[in-house]
Amino acid sequence: MQQEHTPHRKSNIPNIEIIDLDKNPEDIYREDPKDIAFEESEDITCEDSEDTAFEDSQDSAFEDPEDEPAKSGGSARRLIWHIAFVLILALCVGLIYFRFANWGTRVPSFFDPDAEFDDNDLIEVLDHMVNVPADRRQDTDGVRTVVLLGNSPFAEGRDSDDGVVSLIGQMTDAAIYNCSVADSHLAAARETFLANEDPMDAFNLYWLSTLIALQNTSIYESAFDAMGDSAPEDARYAYDTLSTLDFQNVDVLAIMYDATDYLEERPLYNMLNTTDIQTFAGNMEASLDLLCNAFPHLRIIVMSPTYAYYVDENGEYISSDIHKSTGYSLSTYAGNLERIAYLHSVSYLDNIYGTVNEENAGDYLTDHLHLNAAGRRRLAERFVYALEYFD
Repeated sequence: MQQEHTPHRKSNIPNIEIIDLDKNPEDIYREDPKDIAFEESEDITCEDSEDTAFEDSQDSAFEDPEDEPAKSGGSARRLIWHIAFVLILALCVGLIYFRFANWGTRVPSFFDPDAEFDDNDLIEVLDHMVNVPADRRQDTDGVRTVVLLGNSPFAEGRDSDDGVVSLIGQMTDAAIYNCSVADSHLAAARETFLANEDPMDAFNLYWLSTLIALQNTSIYESAFDAMGDSAPEDARYAYDTLSTLDFQNVDVLAIMYDATDYLEERPLYNMLNTTDIQTFAGNMEASLDLLCNAFPHLRIIVMSPTYAYYVDENGEYISSDIHKSTGYSLSTYAGNLERIAYLHSVSYLDNIYGTVNEENAGDYLTDHLHLNAAGRRRLAERFVYALEYFD
């Protein structure tokens, strides 16, 4: 019996077609591809195709009129936010630049452009007045006793009627002991005192503080022995007064050194030792540690240097905010005194901005450093302001 060949048989497994291997392959490829396509899609009903077509047409119908405006509106909103962000960023950068460009000065109000003001009124004065707590104060004789330490500002014109200390005496009834030494420095020249090498180093602030608080007289005996008859009168007066004065009866101690340390390149501070007496800031910090602990009743007024110019090798004056001495400007030297005074809860009188500054230096200096008569009066007035601040 001749066996019949069936071209295609359907498997019981859905969607799997069995091809008869006995059939000529050319006959397979001659089959109409439409039939094959129809067989593969015969599980899809007409209703399904109509539903799919309807959904596709609905999606396209809703997408075209509404999605395009939404997309364009979203882009516009993003653009507006980007522009606003850029404007805010530019404003912040401008404010930061303005602040740094005018650091240390007070600018006139933008809301009163017609207001009249002096250039000196724009300076931001950094005074910081601190009174001794009530439970520490003591006044046994009813007289305000003031001791002054420092160098040239207090020492120059000591016997003159228009010297700073004489002017202070004319403006107040305080009893004043002027223990400043003209050629002294705030920062020590050496870590330890060596009389034979630098006897005047005994009169930096720290060694004077040890004389006041610890009665350290030995270094001064060796210093005067080394100087002999060349010892300055103001140095000997300072020693005689400070070694005998009872500081329990002293009410105010004022300290002022001019810009000499800055001009002579004495270091500002030592990051590894904040009380390094060979630095401008470290010497002040070590001295205040001694004085505040020994005499908690004492009101201390730390006074910054007045403004000074740096002089280059050609004799030209250079702004002390431009020239960096050991890496720092004079205003940075003064700023460190403000910080140290604040940390020790003592008063700070800002002379570099509040008394003689770069704007008015021509009116108050005789040269790059020293005060003229008008400058001495201005300094005396500022000191009396600080002295009587809490009266």
